[in-house]
Formats: sequence, structure tokens, C-alpha cells
Amino acid sequence: MSELFSEIYNCYFQVIKSLIEQKSTISERELNYRIQSFCFEESILYLLPKLGEKGWGFYEKKDGVLHSRLSKDFYVPLTDLQKSYLKAILSDEKIGLFLDEAKIAQINASLADVEPLFSSEDFYYYDRFADKDDYASPEYKEHFQTILYAIQNRCYVDIIYESRHHRRMHHKYLPCRLEYSIKNDCFRLLAVASRAQERKRVITLNLQRIVAVTATDIVVHKLPDISRLYKRSCYKEPVRVLIKNRRNALERAMLQFANYEKSTRRLNEDTYECLIYYNKETETELLIEILSFGPMLKVVGNETFLRLIKERLIAQHHRTFPSASG
Repeated sequence: MSELFSEIYNCYFQVIKSLIEQKSTISERELNYRIQSFCFEESILYLLPKLGEKGWGFYEKKDGVLHSRLSKDFYVPLTDLQKSYLKAILSDEKIGLFLDEAKIAQINASLADVEPLFSSEDFYYYDRFADKDDYASPEYKEHFQTILYAIQNRCYVDIIYESRHHRRMHHKYLPCRLEYSIKNDCFRLLAVASRAQERKRVITLNLQRIVAVTATDIVVHKLPDISRLYKRSCYKEPVRVLIKNRRNALERAMLQFANYEKSTRRLNEDTYECLIYYNKETETELLIEILSFGPMLKVVGNETFLRLIKERLIAQHHRTFPSASG
């Protein structure tokens, strides 16, 4: 049975789509660079001849420069698979955070005859927390869109935030990234504080706990490298885990830990080593996520994290079998 998505052909699709949409002249050197950026080193041997006059005819060569042969009004239509996928994600309640109701209705009308690729009933989440974000809340939508606007326009926001202990804080932050937690079914904001004299550090805020947020007129030229700042806030020694690639464990792990800085390498035919960087704020959630994998994932370091796992398992055992605690 053929795969629905192919790593190789998806790369080819993406690079050719970007070249078609550009509709301009390009040097062979730049074309080589674009292909290598999207695809693999050997892809040039296959794609480069195809793009010229003797292949698909996208370009014609004049004076050593490749000129697009596509007219200005040419556009790349959506494939049936893309339409089906788009119809599916329009049914997700989180889509209302990015598009207003009128836009969603307009797109749905244009896809009236399209069957969705999947539905929410096709997924079963066995280890999610119950206290998800309220995506339908008008206040939540307003907060989300204000933060999204601030990220896109690189401006600070004024936030009133309520901690888990119901203590309210009022600060200005530079929002840098919105991330989604599958396990918690919630969005978090990664931001930096506004005090210039302080060393920049990553602040993580749960959107559900934001009481009020307002965009300010304080604009920066460039957003800080949030990945570098986040890694700087992490403990020096990452969690080292071994993944047995059975029952699709590797793919599930990469999806589960997508919001962490990590590096992965293959040790043998079915075993991978993954180093996951974390800090105090993400320590407990990472511990729970790792334990949810069972025997497919083994923690082999660091010692501090191993001790936390042992303590949690012992506490869980005592809660499950209280009579054995003595």
C-alpha cells in the first residue's frame, strides 16, 4: 500500500511550487541553492534538467540566465488532497483563533463538495489533561489575536496575568512565539521581559491565565532568537532517552517533544538516542510525557531527572497500593 505522504516527493513538490510562484528570472547558481535547501544533494541531478526547455519547460535560458516561461496571471491550484486537508482543519475549534467566522464560512462554501480528509472522531487522546483552554471564549480569541498581531509586528504587549496561585502580575513583554501543547490542549506564549538592564530570559505564560493584554507602540527591529534564549535557560545537562522504534514510537516521540529543544541520532537499526533540553518550568510536564511512553522509551540520564522519575513512581505506587506503604 502506497504512503499518503512521501518525504522525497513532498520536497520536490515544495521546491517546484515555490519556483513556479516566483515567476521571475533566476541564475543557475541560485536555482541549485534553492533545490539543495528544500531537497537532497542528489536532487539536482534529477530536478535541474526537468525544469529547463527539454523537460517541463518552466524556464528558458538566455545569456546564462533562466527566465520563467509562466505568464503573470498563472497560479498554482490546490490539489484534491490539499482541499480535503483544508476542509478537515476548518472543523477544528482552534481555527477560530486565526480566522474570523466570515472567512471560515467563505472557505467552507468554496469547499462545499469536498470530503474532509479526517474528522475529530478519528483521534483518541488517552493521556490528555481535562482542563483545556476555552477556544470558543471571545476573550480568549481576542487575547490570542492581540498576541499574534504583536508577534507579527514585533511590538511589546502589556499583560495582566493570574498565576496558578491566583496572584495577579502586571508586566510588559515582547512576545516571540506561540506554542501548542498536545497533552494539555492549550497554547502558551514564549516572551521576554521588557527591562533592558536585565539579562534576557524566556518567560512562559499560559494563554488561559491572561486576564488582559494590550499591544503597545514599543516596536523592536528584530525579535530575539527565542530558541537560543530558551536553551540558555535550560539545565546544563539534558535528559538522555533511548527510543525503541516499535509501534511507531520514534514518530510519536518526535511529535510529543516537538516543543522542546532536542537532538536525535540513530544508534542501531531500531534504537535512537534523543537529548531533550528543559528548564525548571517544563520539568514536571516533560517527566509526565516521558512516563506516558512506557517501555518504548528508556531514560538513561541525567541523574537528577532519573531521581525525579523514581520519586514519582514510588509516590504513584503508594497511592495505588496504600496498604503496602508501610
